[in-house]
Amino acid sequence: MKRARIGVLLVVAAYTIQAAWYALLMVSYVSSRGVLEGADFVFYYAAGRVAREYGLVAVYNLDLEAEAQVAVTGRPPGSQQVFLPNHPPFLYPVMMLLSGLEYRPAYLCFAAILLLLVVPGLLVLRRTLMSLGWSRAQARLLLAGILFFEPFFISILKGQDSALLLLGGLLWLAGFLDSDDRLAGLGLALTLVRPQVALVLALPFLFRRRKILAWFCLGAAALGLYSYLQVGWGGAVDYYHLLTLSAAGQGYGIAEAAMFNLVGALLRLVPGLDPQAVHAIGWGVYAASLLGLCLLWGFSKQVQLWHLALAVTLSLFAAPHLHYHDLALLAVPLVGLAAAGVAAGRLPVRRAALLPLLASIVLLFAGFWAPVRFSVPYIVMLALPLATWRWGHVATA
Repeated sequence: MKRARIGVLLVVAAYTIQAAWYALLMVSYVSSRGVLEGADFVFYYAAGRVAREYGLVAVYNLDLEAEAQVAVTGRPPGSQQVFLPNHPPFLYPVMMLLSGLEYRPAYLCFAAILLLLVVPGLLVLRRTLMSLGWSRAQARLLLAGILFFEPFFISILKGQDSALLLLGGLLWLAGFLDSDDRLAGLGLALTLVRPQVALVLALPFLFRRRKILAWFCLGAAALGLYSYLQVGWGGAVDYYHLLTLSAAGQGYGIAEAAMFNLVGALLRLVPGLDPQAVHAIGWGVYAASLLGLCLLWGFSKQVQLWHLALAVTLSLFAAPHLHYHDLALLAVPLVGLAAAGVAAGRLPVRRAALLPLLASIVLLFAGFWAPVRFSVPYIVMLALPLATWRWGHVATA
């Protein structure tokens, strides 16, 4: 009984520490002069301003985007890096509305919207967990861990749209666990907010569970039409141009050496390596990861949770462009690990429900210690598929 109380106190303390730290960061971020103006949110807000003045067809016009960013930051041209608006326009209509507000109120409204975006995924996942025998309290504890997951908070702090990536991943996992191919496929379609990640997650289903891929393609077509109706042919051409600039990896606030993928690791470990060689290696590993997952799906009798964990971690590690905030997607294999461990009888539900919280605490404190700041996320990425495979060869289909 005493140990149980100590456990409860530790969990409460962990959530309290996270909540206090997140609140402190948010207040500091908003109140410090010039800090928020240097956040990623500036390119969303600037895109909204461009859309209000010139229409959504112009959101990928880099000259107009640069002018709008300069107007937001108040700095003269040439004194700042222009952030590329290189994301699909899924949330740009929202920014078109929010850009009618001043910068800070718009940021706070966007942060609230991003937080609310994951709620449908959490509700669907709760239903799935309860159908697997989890109690309501146990499911809520795990979902709280997702909501407090440190990379997800960082994405909100920076004003990034990783919430949409996480929402898609949660719906994909819930559909997979429920054998609901429609939900899984449509959830995967939402991950197209990061196309390089979505491709790795979706294409292997060509070889197993093809209905998931079919629903993904249907969802992707709907999102593609939605996007095209916003930006038109000219906007699509401008978007392609921005993607080529982003792929080059130079300037525009891209900061490849700060990324948490293979490219970032190579640039940090071998600083003198030719960037073109790094990009060639990165794209080669990306293609090999995609091919390897397709072969794995093809030779496996059925897709299990460890397959999904491997796909998520490879999609992040091999992605040509990936910053820390997109590690929010790691919450998906953490839930998969919890489900696999419980189903295999290797992990009590009360402990499984704490996995997202524990991972979040590890990542949070790793960020304070420079020697492990970059290495710990890679260790987590490596551990998740290995632990899921080790703890439960659990087929869910």
